[in-house]
Amino acid sequence: MLSAAYLIIALVDLGVLFLSAGHCLRYRSNGLLFATLPLLLLWYDNAVIAIGSTLGEGALLMNLNTVRFLAHYISLPMTFIAIGAMAREAGFRLAQKKTVMGAFCLLAVYFIGHDLWLFSQSSLYPSCFADTLRYTTHIAEYTACGPDAEIGAGKSIPPIPAITLTVMLIIFGIFLWRRSGWKWLTLGSLGAMAFFAVPCSSTGGIFGNIGEPIIMAVVILTAVDIAKRRQQAGTQPG
Repeated sequence: MLSAAYLIIALVDLGVLFLSAGHCLRYRSNGLLFATLPLLLLWYDNAVIAIGSTLGEGALLMNLNTVRFLAHYISLPMTFIAIGAMAREAGFRLAQKKTVMGAFCLLAVYFIGHDLWLFSQSSLYPSCFADTLRYTTHIAEYTACGPDAEIGAGKSIPPIPAITLTVMLIIFGIFLWRRSGWKWLTLGSLGAMAFFAVPCSSTGGIFGNIGEPIIMAVVILTAVDIAKRRQQAGTQPG
């Protein structure tokens, strides 16, 4: 059952969130803090999909999905700020400039505003795949809930922020790999990208949801590694 698989993903998301929260209490790191923010409701995204068919169509499920979209559009771009903060904490000279950090913040604000505006112009439609039911901004042929569904209705909001973010994580990971030998951000991001590339038409998009906790986990572990190195450097005798 696909609904059960989404529930398992939600539990994995919670596990990554608890892991990150524990490290946040241990290390004073802006990179780690901003990397944790997208995890606050990532589990919720999968949980709503998991229980959608149980709740059935109606205002309750539509409202739950509205929160799901809003949480995604607001929290995901926080990872751009996390990249800038991690680069600064890792000692990259360019990242020490306030203008560069400001650029990361502006990029996050732009994507938040852009996607929220697109979402405000959209309507929500019941979307079915296998045993799952959710609301989306577009009805594709493979997500039609019945013969009366208006296939093609609405407009899909392209995942440009997620694609841009993944590419930036890979690039930052390569520089970090060369600088400190930490390879996991690059490898983890590439692995997650492979999941993101699986066509939604044949899977309902679940592989993209599987890739999310993978990429978020490597981002968190990268922020933790940077924080550890920074702490160790600060405790070493000068």
